[in-house]
Amino acid sequence: MLVLIVDLIILTKILFDFFPEDIDKLGKVQSSFWREWKLKLEEQKRLTEHSRALQKIIPGVETERFLSRDSIYIENVVISLIESVKLEKRHILKDILRLADTYDLDSTEV
Repeated sequence: MLVLIVDLIILTKILFDFFPEDIDKLGKVQSSFWREWKLKLEEQKRLTEHSRALQKIIPGVETERFLSRDSIYIENVVISLIESVKLEKRHILKDILRLADTYDLDSTEV
């Protein structure tokens, strides 16, 4: 990423020296680039936080399949989690219901 930033700075300097009339266009391009970069970074942060939350509730879960909304996988994992909760008598029903709601599972069935 640092190389990309340095390249962008060098390109800006060259354009500024040789094409001063295009500075406004360059500013718009840079602004657009940084806006898109920020949106992508925020989306990546959101996905990372979501993945961590899933891993906390269900260690070893394939987060990619959850995030892609693979309904069969999600249902199987949640049912398996419920069975393990019954066996281990863990008290995480609230987390499971929140998870079911997030992935559009029938909470009454869960």
